[in-house]
Amino acid sequence: MITKIIKIMSEAYPRMERYSNKRFSEVLSEGFRFFGKSWSTLIVPLGLFLLISLIIKNLLVADMVWQSIGLTPAIETIINMDPSAITNVELDLMMEYLALSLFSGFINTFVITIFNILAMCLVSNYLYNQFIGNDTKFFSEFKKAINGKLISVILVLGVGVSLGSFLLSIPSILIIGYYAFYVFTYNSDDFNQPLKDAREIARKSFWKIIGVLVLSSLIILIVNFFFQFIFGDFLIQFYNTSWYNPSTRNFGMIILYDLLYSIVDLLFAPLFICLLTSLYVSLKTRREVFVQYQTSYDQTPQSYGTPYRDESSSMKSVNAADKSGSGLYCPFCGKFVRDKTKFCPHCGEQFNFEI
Repeated sequence: MITKIIKIMSEAYPRMERYSNKRFSEVLSEGFRFFGKSWSTLIVPLGLFLLISLIIKNLLVADMVWQSIGLTPAIETIINMDPSAITNVELDLMMEYLALSLFSGFINTFVITIFNILAMCLVSNYLYNQFIGNDTKFFSEFKKAINGKLISVILVLGVGVSLGSFLLSIPSILIIGYYAFYVFTYNSDDFNQPLKDAREIARKSFWKIIGVLVLSSLIILIVNFFFQFIFGDFLIQFYNTSWYNPSTRNFGMIILYDLLYSIVDLLFAPLFICLLTSLYVSLKTRREVFVQYQTSYDQTPQSYGTPYRDESSSMKSVNAADKSGSGLYCPFCGKFVRDKTKFCPHCGEQFNFEI
């Protein structure tokens, strides 16, 4: 029976190794390939959600933008004045301008973040199944993702990240680093406590998740820099402040300009979720392998021999261990570990359970 368990463990590992035993660079490479493969499918729904967010946020901030435009000439004059000559009225004017800018900026971030999280939730289960090769259909997974549990994800990630961005971004980074996988776990049948399980999968991988975020943001930033370099003058000339005038307000042109300005964000909208899917699959599978091996190991009688002294005694001890079922197979590299240790002597990974 013991030999059979060990045999099952050793045979199961290679099938899961494809996802669990990958370096971070390999995870990123697969994520980029997945982005190229999934782009045509994702660009329409993610682009649609981005467009909706642009429409809503412009409807909400149009009046504030118009007030800021009206205050701009006076603010420019005050900025060029001697600081000691600024009056209380002018100081109040500057504070009003600052408050308008901060509040409109917060609304922009809030609306766009909420819709980004919503869009990622609605495509996450489809992407997960696509990545691991399961037979899946986009619209069925999309409809399945719309449920009551979606509200909790929006509150934790959407609202949390938005408020965190308003507070020097540090809380946002922490929330993303710890709970980014909540967009996957909330709608998965594999988890009973989605929020807790998302945190468990992300454990010890905080900087990998942040690395995915930074890398995708950096790529968009670089591409956007070249886009602005080429088309920046056209966008400046195209922009017209009269669109915000309440008497001549033109939401169509406001939204069109915003869409043109955000074209790079639109085209690369699927990048972050595709990279995150690759990392999620790798970490989730590694966790499943770990739990599987831990369970199998706990069911196997343990006996540890005296550490070997020479090659002949080493071979005899290993053979005896293989036959008796003592020791375990490392859940990370699949090699047999005979002696009791906290770290795998083959790959160096730390065991999170006592052996």
